[in-house]
Amino acid sequence: MKKNILYHDGCKVCSNTGQALVNLLGLGTLDIVHVGLNPNKQEEAEQKGVKTFPALITNNGNVLHLNVMEHEGSVECLFV
Repeated sequence: MKKNILYHDGCKVCSNTGQALVNLLGLGTLDIVHVGLNPNKQEEAEQKGVKTFPALITNNGNVLHLNVMEHEGSVECLFV
């Protein structure tokens, strides 16, 4: 079975998100790629559609961007 992939840069938001995903999905279904320690993986992530970190590539290829900090904590913009 194809695994989900979490791309992150090692920041606190990424670390917390990674831990939450491990708790939710389990390590058996999740590959974790630390782009800060493996800079060559950034191009791979971009080719898969990653625009910000952290991002989850689901096992069917969908990209979930998990960082909404650019919206200054407001989720109202998500419902426009």
